[in-house]
Amino acid sequence: MLASTALVGVLAATLAGACSKEPESRFVPLPGSDDGNEDDGLIVDAGPGGPPPLDAAGLCGNQLHEIISDTPALYFVFDRSGSMAVQTPQGTAYDVVQDAAVDVVRRLGALVSVGAAVFPDAETDTEACNPGKQVMKVTKGTPSDNGVDGYTTKTFAYQTNGDPFGGTSTSSTLHGLVDKLAAIESQTLVLLLTDGAPNCNPDASCDAAHCMTNIDGICREAPDNCCAPTGIDGPSQCVDEPATVAAIEEIGALGIPVYVIGIPGTELYADVLDAMAIAGGAPQPGPPFYYRVDDLAALGDVFGAIASVAISCEFELDGQPPEEGMTNVYLDKDVLPYDPVDGWSWSNPTTIVLHGEACASLKNGQVMQVQIVSGCPTEEPK
Repeated sequence: MLASTALVGVLAATLAGACSKEPESRFVPLPGSDDGNEDDGLIVDAGPGGPPPLDAAGLCGNQLHEIISDTPALYFVFDRSGSMAVQTPQGTAYDVVQDAAVDVVRRLGALVSVGAAVFPDAETDTEACNPGKQVMKVTKGTPSDNGVDGYTTKTFAYQTNGDPFGGTSTSSTLHGLVDKLAAIESQTLVLLLTDGAPNCNPDASCDAAHCMTNIDGICREAPDNCCAPTGIDGPSQCVDEPATVAAIEEIGALGIPVYVIGIPGTELYADVLDAMAIAGGAPQPGPPFYYRVDDLAALGDVFGAIASVAISCEFELDGQPPEEGMTNVYLDKDVLPYDPVDGWSWSNPTTIVLHGEACASLKNGQVMQVQIVSGCPTEEPK
């Protein structure tokens, strides 16, 4: 994959560069929409017409450095099949999954870019095994502003919303995403979340031991194979392991790991998800090799732990500060002391590294913006 540059801070500014224009709202097209129709966008608060003065943000200094980094992309692939409609105290299983993902996108803010696909792309019984589709192209994250979600979080929540329906068309969905994933010019992680085994492949072939309706004990022709070519359910209910593993390997050949996450419902298919996880190049150290989530309340922590793998605590600046001992690092609006244990230090004249608790706070989503400012004496530990 090609490296790219992205802003984690904001462009260099001076106190004299402030604008006083009042905030205004405007229409913003959703990622992936091409026609500019208002139905395809969100009305968002575009904010002030220019950057505020540094002292208005509570930052000390007169030069806000541009940070050059390869912002990682988290690409979510959600199983939104009919089985995800199972009810929980918080709504359907899919509602809980989506809420957890939105929360991670919200917490990580500008530290990541985000994209998403859902499967199947179905609204009627005749479409139940359609391949899924990308619903949000990879978009730079935006932090919350005074508790109001940024554009990327709003868009991600809007585009991944929907009612569960249809089958689990995993292999065709992943195969169809290969070209889109190949076009992403940054480090990318695919997070594949499902509640069962893949199916929906009309070209599959299996015996009764690998027929999902037989495995689930609902075969209406038991003990015969319901997935036989002439069976009542047909080949589309075969466990589609070979084609799914092959599609995951296609993505892996791009240098993109696929993290396989299974929520309750996957227990009978642990071997299948283990094979998918191993093919994805990011298995857990021991069985189960996929990320098995038995309690949906823990799903957000799983998403966050996977994302933290890609978030770096090293920041390269656009140039060397003009004077030694006159630079400070801000995590959100809080100044971070210069401390090689739990603060920050220089690794070279243009690169800053966060350490210890500061790095951990960044990786677990407690910090949504890093800003580096020159012009005031470096803050030392108290």
